[in-house]
Amino acid sequence: MRHTSICTGTTALRYPLRLALTGLATGTWLAMASHAARADVQLYGAVDNYVSYDSGGKGSSTQVGSGAGSTSRFGFTGTEALGDGLESGFRLESGINANNGTLQSTNTLFNREANVWLSSRRYGMLKLGRQFPTIFPLSSQVDPYALTKLSLMANLAYATSDLGGNATGIDSRVANAVSYTTPDLNGFSGQVLYGFSTASATGAPAHFTGYLAQYEGQRLYAGLSYNVVRDDLSHATDHYGAGLSYKVGSATLSLAYNRIVPTVTTGRIATAYLLGATVPVGPHVFRLSVMERLVAGGGNHAFGALGGYDYQLSKRTALYTRLAWVNNGGASALTLDNAQTSAGRDVFVTALGVTHRF
Repeated sequence: MRHTSICTGTTALRYPLRLALTGLATGTWLAMASHAARADVQLYGAVDNYVSYDSGGKGSSTQVGSGAGSTSRFGFTGTEALGDGLESGFRLESGINANNGTLQSTNTLFNREANVWLSSRRYGMLKLGRQFPTIFPLSSQVDPYALTKLSLMANLAYATSDLGGNATGIDSRVANAVSYTTPDLNGFSGQVLYGFSTASATGAPAHFTGYLAQYEGQRLYAGLSYNVVRDDLSHATDHYGAGLSYKVGSATLSLAYNRIVPTVTTGRIATAYLLGATVPVGPHVFRLSVMERLVAGGGNHAFGALGGYDYQLSKRTALYTRLAWVNNGGASALTLDNAQTSAGRDVFVTALGVTHRF
């Protein structure tokens, strides 16, 4: 009797033990799965190639290029939920010339972005490393071509070659940078960025300071940006930007203002105005931008027009065409697609390409 009782009791004890072990294993697995769901790392990018015919003041050429529809690139990004609304993340992104397989930068692997951040919906984001200047969020919102290779904003508005030897342009990325972005406050946000010295040659960009204030609603975007670039000789160049876009139905209309002011007395001031439109109709996307650029004191001026059409074969793949014209006046010799030109000569570019995103 006692033996039976002891056996029955032992068996009775085993089942709770098994249930406990099973529950512990299940809980551990669920915790690991939950942690894996919160920690996300992904590979992304785009491959974009095109064929273009270019005509400038020094002849014409036909070539294969990369990045007229979307910048060719690959990158890695990841985030991890740390609890209590706090998140960490990183991004490593490299630009490539997909037409020949080379990197856009010979000395920098992750030339587009290399940064790590901590963010909170309540307190905002602190980011360290190579990142966009504060004028980029504004420009990408109002430029129908998002600062891609043939963009008038990228090639005309930010040009400094005719503003005097001490005028310093804004690099497309700021290295050794620290930035703080405020949390979203009913559509309003701001950003402050400082880039520490990167000078490697006389006259090269050394310090960057940038500020951004913007509003983004369902239909309206408005932004203001002020940036100061100093070279290693302490010559400062001020860059001012303002932009506005508004959605009318499915179309987006935009305008932008850009002003570059070298602080040295021998520098010349450039002012650029842009009007843009993006109109999606089913799988078709029509784009148009026009820009006027004026240089005070030098008599240089340029007018540009860029028309585009995209056909979305799928969510990831698109065919596109671009037709661009730059009218240079005075000593202006601005160009697109590396077309060979000279002062006062017009530039024409026609391009046909394909973009695949992953």
